[in-house]
Amino acid sequence: MTIERFSELTGLSPDTIRGQLQQGNLPLYKVGRRRMVNVALLTTECLNGEELA
Repeated sequence: MTIERFSELTGLSPDTIRGQLQQGNLPLYKVGRRRMVNVALLTTECLNGEELA
């Protein structure tokens, strides 16, 4: 999911999301030069109760 769309759905600013991606708190998926939030991995980790950090 794009950073912009994730921002719309969560209410977090795009800058906050970029910071969380850089810190490794959100899973990152790269498509070419674009960075995207890996929502599938995030969902799996949440359902399994795994810690992101």
